[in-house]
Formats: sequence, structure tokens, C-alpha cells
Amino acid sequence: MRGWRIRLWLAPALVILTLGAPPRSVEAQTGTVAGTVTLEQAQVRRRTAGRYPGQAAGAPEIQRIPVVAYVVGRVGNATFSSASALMVQQDTAFAPSALTIPVGGTVEFPNDDEFFHNVFSYSSAHRFDLGRYPRGESKSEQFQEPGIVEVFCEVHDKMRGVIVVTENPFHAIVGEDGSFRIVGLPPGDHVVAFWSADHRPAQQTVTVRAGSTTTVEVELSR
Repeated sequence: MRGWRIRLWLAPALVILTLGAPPRSVEAQTGTVAGTVTLEQAQVRRRTAGRYPGQAAGAPEIQRIPVVAYVVGRVGNATFSSASALMVQQDTAFAPSALTIPVGGTVEFPNDDEFFHNVFSYSSAHRFDLGRYPRGESKSEQFQEPGIVEVFCEVHDKMRGVIVVTENPFHAIVGEDGSFRIVGLPPGDHVVAFWSADHRPAQQTVTVRAGSTTTVEVELSR
């Protein structure tokens, strides 16, 4: 009987120890890629003369687009939080000028200006032309293939933007100071691509470790 008493006392203790062990956090199971992108001094962008309503007198400056860092290819079962995005035509510019969507995702292009706009792209990843439409109207486009889609307005030469269509949700818009941070990556080797409107694209293979940050330094040339 004494042996049975020992087992009855030990069993509850084992249960308490098991329930009290905290689960591993998401941060501990994944890693981060962070770093800095430096740009070779770009040539002065050409300026265009105003030909249509909405274009200021003189020669407006071509719209700036931030550098985009993104992981190439599929990454496990990771999914986007949303399959749709918004790129507004506002103040004679695309806002935002850079966005990332999943393969199969849709982008809405509402016109918030008091004059006609047009959205088109001749990019090999996806060619389309939504035609001209006035304020208050919106048109959309679905993107079925991964790649870089540069968009423009046929009416206003200075307007430009980019849509990065990817197979995973791991990406970052590079800040004005050149810094970026991609979080939540599963451990392993990943290819990180860097795209710039005025510089040559680049890629780096990085090794991500759980619970740590992999540092990347990239220079994009003209």
C-alpha cells in the first residue's frame, strides 16, 4: 500500500509542472532580417512640362518611390493578412507610391483629384491599362503572377508607383535613412531582394536563426 500512496502523491505534481510550462513565443520561433540600404547617387530625374489639368506650371519633378525589400518565393504556409490594397490618385501622385500584395491580390485605384487620371503598366510581370476616368471613380486590377509592376499615369508624366507582387508576406518599405526590418521569418536560408526605381535591383541570401536578427548591408548601383 505504501507504494501506491507514493504514486498518488507524485501524479498531481507532474500535472502541475506540465501545465505551468509557458509555450514558446512566436518571436522565439522566428527570426528577423534587418539592415541598411545605401544608394549610389542617382542622376537628376528628367522633368516634364505640364500638358494637362493638374500639372503645375513649369516642370514638375518625377514622383519619388521608396526602395522595397522583400523575400523571394514561397515561405512555408505563411499568408498575407489581406489580399487587397489601395493606391489612390491624389494631388497628382500615387499614394502610396509603393505597395506589396500577394499573388492573386487586387489593387483599387480611386481617383481623388478634380481631373482625369489613367493607370497603366507595360511591365512584363503584368501589363494593363485602365483608361482615363474622373474624380470619384475607382477601377481595380488583379495580379496573378509574382514580380515587379511599375505603374504610371498617361495624363501626368510625373506620376509613377510600383506594385510588388509576392508569394509571401515578408517585406518592408525601406526608410529614408536606408533602414529596413523584416520580422517573423521562419529559420533557414532566404533570398531577400531589393528593388529601386532609379537603381539596379539586388539580391542577397541570408540565414535566419530563431530568436535572433540577421544583419544585411546592401548598396544599390545606378
